[in-house]
Amino acid sequence: MGEVTTASKSRVRVFNSPLETALRLLFIFNKSNRTFDLQRLVYYNYLLIHSSDVPNAPKSIHADLPRRSCEMLVNRAVIKKALTVLISRGLIDVVYSKKGIEYRRNDATMLFSEYLKSSYSEKLRERSEWLSLEFDKRNDEELSRDVDANLGKWGSEFSVEYDDLAEDYA
Repeated sequence: MGEVTTASKSRVRVFNSPLETALRLLFIFNKSNRTFDLQRLVYYNYLLIHSSDVPNAPKSIHADLPRRSCEMLVNRAVIKKALTVLISRGLIDVVYSKKGIEYRRNDATMLFSEYLKSSYSEKLRERSEWLSLEFDKRNDEELSRDVDANLGKWGSEFSVEYDDLAEDYA
């Protein structure tokens, strides 16, 4: 699922690929004035597409799948590759600071992201703006504490259904 077989019979990852993730990150960078370390980008990428996991937030762009919070663990490697795509194209800057390696938008970030026109892009723009307003003011420790406190809840609303289904087939 989420793969396309090409003429050469190789499989190309379509969903949550480094390219798709890079485009999502572009919208995050474009709406924020802050620098981001990798962990904050992992959180923001998740919250961008699963915004309704946060109370009083806009509707999620992607479906509320069971155990979706595990995406944060899996997508970390994809986000690293996505950052490489953005850096190699000059769409974001790398900042070396006392905190470590961080990333920030540059002039090309806005110019490129404004060329993207689709209903999905508009949703990403809207959620990125909400994300920036809601979470940019939190320091890394506060954001981490808030996410960690809710991690087990996000996607666990399906646990009872899976447990019941598993009992039916046991």
